[in-house]
Formats: sequence, C-alpha cells, structure tokens
Amino acid sequence: MNKVPYIERGYDEYGLTGECAFLWALFLMREHEMDDDPFAYDKWKACAETLQPKEGKPTPAVVHYAALEEEIAKYTAQEYVYPGSDPQE
Repeated sequence: MNKVPYIERGYDEYGLTGECAFLWALFLMREHEMDDDPFAYDKWKACAETLQPKEGKPTPAVVHYAALEEEIAKYTAQEYVYPGSDPQE
C-alpha cells in the first residue's frame, strides 16, 4: 500500500483541487496495479493523464469526479463504533 495522499478541497468545499485529484489518481492507479486489476489500473491511469500538469495547460482549480470521491471515501472512512457496543465493556 502506498502512502495515502492528502485531501484538499476547492473553493466550494465539494470538489478536489486539481493537484490533489492528480495525486489521488496516481495513488489509485498504483494501488490497482499492485492488486493486479488491469481495468481499474487503466481507468485511473487515463484519469491521471488528463489531470497531469503540462506546459501550456492550466491546472484545474476544482475537479468534480464522483468515482474519484467514492474511491477516496474507501480509503479515508473512519468506522464509527457506538458507545456500549463493545462486548468487552
């Protein structure tokens, strides 16, 4: 597992900044490469290529990509444990 990238929201608090989205796309591409999932790898590789900073191409201020947000939620979700639900308490 690679180091999980940071999350930086745009001005509207919903989308990701362009740089953050690019880093997450690279992260997901590498994760699926290690999982030997060629379809997911190709999906995130194509996403990373579109977000990659290039000369003469501005970095997007905000990126709204539902599939990216869903994947981020899988890596950043913290499971809530209800008080009193632990049988050892």
